[in-house]
Parts: sequence; structure tokens; C-alpha cells
Amino acid sequence: MTAGRPSGHHGTAGAARRGVETITEQAAVGWGILGTANIARAAFLPALRAAGGGTVVAIGSRDAERGRAFAEREAPGARVGSYAEVLADDRVRCVYIPLPNHLHREWTAAALAAGKDVLCEKPLGVGAPEVAAILTAAQGARGLLWEAFVFPFHPQSQRCRELIQAGAIGEPLEIVAGFHFRVRSPENIRWFAGSGGGAINDLAGYPLNLARLVFGTEPVAAAAVERREGHEVDVETQALVSFLAGRRLLLTCGLQRAYDAEARILGTEGWLRLSNPYHPGPADVLELGRGTTRTIERVGGDDPSFTPAIRHIHQVLAGEEAPRHLAVTDALPIARALDLVRDRAARLE
Repeated sequence: MTAGRPSGHHGTAGAARRGVETITEQAAVGWGILGTANIARAAFLPALRAAGGGTVVAIGSRDAERGRAFAEREAPGARVGSYAEVLADDRVRCVYIPLPNHLHREWTAAALAAGKDVLCEKPLGVGAPEVAAILTAAQGARGLLWEAFVFPFHPQSQRCRELIQAGAIGEPLEIVAGFHFRVRSPENIRWFAGSGGGAINDLAGYPLNLARLVFGTEPVAAAAVERREGHEVDVETQALVSFLAGRRLLLTCGLQRAYDAEARILGTEGWLRLSNPYHPGPADVLELGRGTTRTIERVGGDDPSFTPAIRHIHQVLAGEEAPRHLAVTDALPIARALDLVRDRAARLE
């Protein structure tokens, strides 16, 4: 959220170089979804409807009956088939991939090879080497690739950036941020290493990405502890992540307590508090404190949190905006930050 960090723009001519046609009201972007994950139902599809300019034309599922039931409820008229059949569908221009983490590499690469634009759920890959391999494929592909950290596109993030750049809190020095929710089912894929589960993989990327955007630099050191409690993966992690010039992130993430995503950005002259920086809803607030003064804003309206990101993708494909926050510029630094925390974590049982 500082001015010093490259935004990932590739220029408005990028769409023209790829030979994509302009989107019109008569030719909405055709989306395919690989899988029937809850996040597709709860987050992606409501945002796609709110964004306008796109429609789901195909759904891939390993279970045909489940896929048909999902399509009937969530995307009437969408064709249901295998993942490969979705990628072979000429009506599909963009693919949303909400598959388990360990499948992101395979199907992101396949979607790019099929010439599709891709929005893949985070983490893009399990570990920096896997992400680097995905990005190698992306650089030679016709389609564009985004990792689904959608909050940088949100008006709340823009407002936060404006306040920091205007000096509202002085120089930002520390961020205290967490991301927690309770996973109740013992069969949930987040509990299993083979699925790329764990709190670090699933949640730590959010505060780490927030800190990168605020500080405008990458982390240089970390100290962390994780608890597993008999699971294959970390169920909770706490970390101190250091950036240049004495800046730091204090993060916690976990899978065992009630939903909490609050973040505080502390500066030399004041502070910002975001009740939910990652997926703000209509009731979430951005609070500014400076001296004895407190101001509270609600930024972003009633749209689901994915909406600005999806709207941006549609505008990029229409040649109306330059692409921002592409995976080729953002995903590997995030993956390296996650590896830094993971590698430094002492285990507490």
C-alpha cells in the first residue's frame, strides 16, 4: 500500500498483444470453475454476479452427480464435465480454480496450456519451488494468471493506501494481524499435509501480503512457533517477521477458533485498524487513530469482497485497464515469505 512497490502493471497493450477481443454486453466473459468448493459458492459466484460482464458456462467435477447438483443450485445452464472437459470448452475464457492446494500446480498449468486466463485460489503452489514452476509456465502462456488474494483490489485497501501515503499515521512501523477460523470437520483437507493443508499454507499469506503492500519491501527474517496437536500440519502459528528499517509484522493464524481477521497498522504518528482487511463486508470498518482523534469509515459498499478483483479481470480482458497484481510479479515473493515462516517455526505439540 505504499507508492514504492511495483504494481505489477504490464501495460494496456497487453490484452491487444494477446489478440483478445473487446468484451461487450452481448458477449460476457465465459467462466469455468474447476471443482465445487464452498468458496466458489460463498465468495466467487456472488461476486461474479455483482461484478457483471461474466457468466459461468462450465463446471468441472470429479463427481458428476455432485457437479450437476452444484450447477443446478448455483449456475443453472452451466455445462458439467471433467476438469479437462472444462478446459477444452471453447466458450470458457477464464477459469477459477478453488481446488485443494496440492492440485493448484497441475490444473493451473493445464488451464494456461489451454489458453485460458486463470484466477487460482491461494496459495498458488505449496512452497516457492512449486510456485516458481507454475510461473515458468505462465510466462510462456497466452493467458494471464492471478492468485486469488483479492483484497488489494478492494476500495478499502485503496483508502488505506491513500491515508498512509498522506502521512495520516506517520511512518508505518509495525503491523499486528491475524487470520483465524474454526475448522470443525476432522475430514477437512486443511488437516492433511498431502493436501497442502495447515494454517500457514491456508492463512498466513494474507497478513504477509498485507505487510508487503504496506511496507513496500519483502521480509528479511522471521521467528515462529507452530502447534500441531497430533495433526499432520500446523493448527496454529505465531510469527515475528522482520522487514527492513526496523519494520515488523506480528502475525497469528489458526484453524481452531472463531473467525477473526483484524489487523492494526501502527505508525510514528497514529494507527489504522481494519476489522477485516482481507474480505471486508458491509459492516466492516477502517478506523484511524491519531492523538485523541478517532475516525471510522466504511469503505466498499455491499458488494462481496471478490467483486473488485473480478471486475478488474473483466476490464483487463476488455482492454480497459492494465493488469495489476499478476501472479508473475506477486506470487513468488508471497511463497518465499510463507517458506521463511515455515522454515523458522519451532514445533510445539
